[in-house]
Amino acid sequence: MRSTRILGKRAGMNQSIEKIKSINHHFRHAIEQVGEGILIIEPNSRHPLGPQIVFANRAMAELTGYFRDALVEQPIGLIYEPESLNHLLVRLPRVAEGGKVYEMVKEMVTREGDRIPCRWTVSAVRDSQGRTVNFTFAVNPIQKPVVKEVLVEVPAEAPKVEKRENPSIEESLEKSRVESLALLAGGIAHDFNNVLQTILTNLSLAKLETSMQTPGRQFIEDAMEATQDAQSLAQQILDFTKGREPMIQVANLGDIVRGVAKLSTMGSQVRCDIATPEGLWGVEADVRQIRQVIHNLMVNACQAMPGGGVVQSFVENLNLPANSRLGLPEGPYVVVRIRDRGCGIPEAKLSKIFEPYYTTKENGTGIGLATCRAIIQRHRGTITVTSKENVGTEFRVFLPACQIFEDAYEESEPVQTIEVPARHSNGDRLPVSASAVPLPEGVIGGQGRILVVDDQDNVREAAERLLGRLGYHTVSAANGQEAVSLFRHHVHSGDPINAVLLDMTLPGGLSGDEVMHELRKVDSNARVIATSGYFDDDAESTFRRDGYVGILPKPYAVERLSQKLAEATQH
Repeated sequence: MRSTRILGKRAGMNQSIEKIKSINHHFRHAIEQVGEGILIIEPNSRHPLGPQIVFANRAMAELTGYFRDALVEQPIGLIYEPESLNHLLVRLPRVAEGGKVYEMVKEMVTREGDRIPCRWTVSAVRDSQGRTVNFTFAVNPIQKPVVKEVLVEVPAEAPKVEKRENPSIEESLEKSRVESLALLAGGIAHDFNNVLQTILTNLSLAKLETSMQTPGRQFIEDAMEATQDAQSLAQQILDFTKGREPMIQVANLGDIVRGVAKLSTMGSQVRCDIATPEGLWGVEADVRQIRQVIHNLMVNACQAMPGGGVVQSFVENLNLPANSRLGLPEGPYVVVRIRDRGCGIPEAKLSKIFEPYYTTKENGTGIGLATCRAIIQRHRGTITVTSKENVGTEFRVFLPACQIFEDAYEESEPVQTIEVPARHSNGDRLPVSASAVPLPEGVIGGQGRILVVDDQDNVREAAERLLGRLGYHTVSAANGQEAVSLFRHHVHSGDPINAVLLDMTLPGGLSGDEVMHELRKVDSNARVIATSGYFDDDAESTFRRDGYVGILPKPYAVERLSQKLAEATQH
């Protein structure tokens, strides 16, 4: 009897599966027959140019001029109006939250670089638990484009499921390898940031104990700057593994070029000479994306001169007249020119170098310069190239200017000196006795007791020394359970902890969020600052909503640490 019921259930399940397959078959057939372009993209962005495309119908391939397989796994920024991409990426979470359909008229960029005005309709698809699974776009050209037949994909049997839906074993293995690589890269970047935190903390302590006149002061500051550059590399790895929303801010392109030049020429026989004028104008940009562009151009220049040489970089102000050949609106721009004296690019290949997947390098991917162009267009600018074989190549990046940077000169101001640390019998590390060197401008001293929670001994001990130099008493814990116990002890003893510096990636036992939850049980007003080598400033609003008073991405400098603690202990 029981076996009969089981067989009956299996038969019912098989019927349901066959029905789902049939529905899916007819659904895909219907999508292929509609005249409007259909796009489905991932819910999250893992690329500077937005979420990846996971499906495109035949009409979408015809509209863009790409083969369908060439569109899949590309970011939507490849075909969406570059100047409006930031706005779209900011709007997508609102589309998901509101459960509404949004419509906008924006240009679509074809494979040939033409722009076609289209009506884009976007909606979010959710699962049974309300989580966003993907975003679906319907794209209709307002002006019908001319489609080149050679680029249109016509399957022999349209209703058949595409190869992308049933990947081969090789494709599955490759996808698994890439996912594993992303996971490994994220872990390496996190551990790397922890090591940098120890280095930066000790350098900060050394800087606090030396005056401006000390001969070794410049060496310390150079080392701190190199540490920040290394952190930028780690952050690029993290951006790759998890994606991030664009952060637009006013930036100095001269500073960006100088910072990138050090990393780009490291380990090569190439020197970079940089020229910038006084009174350089600023630009509004996502600094990390612009760094990526400059880095790609610098690396290309170095690779063009394998025997060594000089890369010349110029950052200049430019008032662009109306009707220029660049196709940009008239007005003020900042131009970055990067010039090498390498092998040059043949004239026949010059017009193709910004196309996706086109490369002149033996082991190149063909996406570096295409990404550079898309990022610059997204910032309402353009990128050009001139080259001559056996003479060299020059790339020019044009970005709209927004304000003038004036030279700022730091003035020494007398600031408070702090008491300097040893251990109290109760386990507290006390502030150190008074130092002859005052805290520099931008570093805020304080008072109170800080609980430092970090599983890395060197990170934890270095943080305690730095906090002691700032004037705080400290206690520390290597895991979540110990942290909760210490916090509870101090609250019940009438000698409470004023703020907690909590690492969010504690292996084994309680996680960072679980520690936060337990601390709030003991004291609902616990002031907790989250630290991690995994997140950046984009996470600030999310953590504040969860009750944290702020975040400190690792590695953090003494100025940032002192400011966050001042906010936490004075409110």
